[in-house]
Amino acid sequence: MSDGFVPVTVEVEDPEGLREKERAHEALADAVRELLDATIRTRVDVADLDALTAEVRAVGRRLLADAHDGPVGLQVSSDGRLRDPGNPAVGRRNAFAPPLRMERDKAAKRVTCRFNLGAAYEGPPRHVHGGVLALVLDQVLGSVPPLAGRPGMTASLEVSYRRPSPLQQDLTAEAWLERVAGWRTYVRGQVLDAEGRVTVEASGLFIVPRFARDALSVPMSDAADYDPTDTDPRAGA
Repeated sequence: MSDGFVPVTVEVEDPEGLREKERAHEALADAVRELLDATIRTRVDVADLDALTAEVRAVGRRLLADAHDGPVGLQVSSDGRLRDPGNPAVGRRNAFAPPLRMERDKAAKRVTCRFNLGAAYEGPPRHVHGGVLALVLDQVLGSVPPLAGRPGMTASLEVSYRRPSPLQQDLTAEAWLERVAGWRTYVRGQVLDAEGRVTVEASGLFIVPRFARDALSVPMSDAADYDPTDTDPRAGA
């Protein structure tokens, strides 16, 4: 799904208070992400593991003392945009989500994302799991259509693995607009290792579903940083 699929903003009564809550949730997710890595790499003895397991479960009970009954779904963020904090690719509350931060060039219709993954994402020994790379590319490619005024859902994603992508090294995912045809947006992308070699190539098709097309006739705002003053969501496509 395109980053910022729902092109809607709402009024927030207490943006500062919500921003502080977002900061706290992000810090918690970062700490749990570190815990995931430590859980895999630890070599402490069994007695310590049993004690630590009890501590972790106690923390879980404290967190669940006041919690949603199921998935969180879309939430209003401090800037008034609707986001999905449980998203496994970019959810700010999801500790499994790779630490991805997108750099968007609206004029060039291009997105770049630099990331570095640890033990929790291992597939082939010392290399990133191919499914994780597909997840990253789906998110990065999906961040391009909103730049062309066409945030939508992934209809197809083709991934070709050219060489292994190493863990604990800087990787770069980049995606760019290929063409727009009505409500269909075609995007291409790739992952490069620290030496600039292509490790994965991808192409994707993203389609704006019918229920969202009326909303896009008048651009407002979304998580991919639309300019709400734009008059034509197709400008530059």
